[in-house]
Amino acid sequence: MHLPQGPITYKYIEVGKTLYQAVSTRTPRFPPRVAYAMLNSLFEERQEAITVYDPFCGNGVILCTAYLLFSQKIKKLIGSDLHPVVLETARRNFQWMKEQNALEERLRAIQAYKTRDDGLKESYQKRCRSMFNHAQQIHLDVEFFQHDATRICEHLASIDGEVALITDPPYTHNDHWNPKDGLKSADFGPLEPFLQQVAEAPNVATLLICYRVDQPIRTLLETYFVATLLGATKGRTIYRCQPK
Repeated sequence: MHLPQGPITYKYIEVGKTLYQAVSTRTPRFPPRVAYAMLNSLFEERQEAITVYDPFCGNGVILCTAYLLFSQKIKKLIGSDLHPVVLETARRNFQWMKEQNALEERLRAIQAYKTRDDGLKESYQKRCRSMFNHAQQIHLDVEFFQHDATRICEHLASIDGEVALITDPPYTHNDHWNPKDGLKSADFGPLEPFLQQVAEAPNVATLLICYRVDQPIRTLLETYFVATLLGATKGRTIYRCQPK
């Protein structure tokens, strides 16, 4: 395995290799390439800094990508999740990028991987050191808290200024998703109340959301937003949702 050359890129950010993975949960390994594509689409068209909030942060891939690659364009990073295990994992992923003792703990954990390929483990450790060194130059406020995103209006109201929501909802990966007889809103479970509250929040400038390419979500999104298909990568379709 060869390290990416030059400055830090999204290719350094891999759950299980550099980032911690939440254990004993069904949290998927979110592709950092998708996180980069979503964030890049936001900042290609925006000049002013904005608060970035992932209300389903999981292991924190979107937030880590934002922190490492787009910090100069962000006022504040916010992550929340209902599951305490994955929320703590996201916190740990930021901790080892900022604190020397936490980095050393991460390097020891990688060294203990059950593989005889020492070169592979060394390449992961080099990536971690590079990310750590890069993160030392970043000064950006990051906030984590446990929260149910189906009641997101409570927190959105407390955020000063505009906010961009960038997220990969978990409802695509479990039994919440069960569309039948077309696209009846009741079939989308907790997703619809989340979207409705986001659409009604006056300080949400944009929602960037991704779903698996085989799930027809656009009709539901267009109930509440002006939804634009940005493309697809790594099996996920990315939409930009603007207030109507």
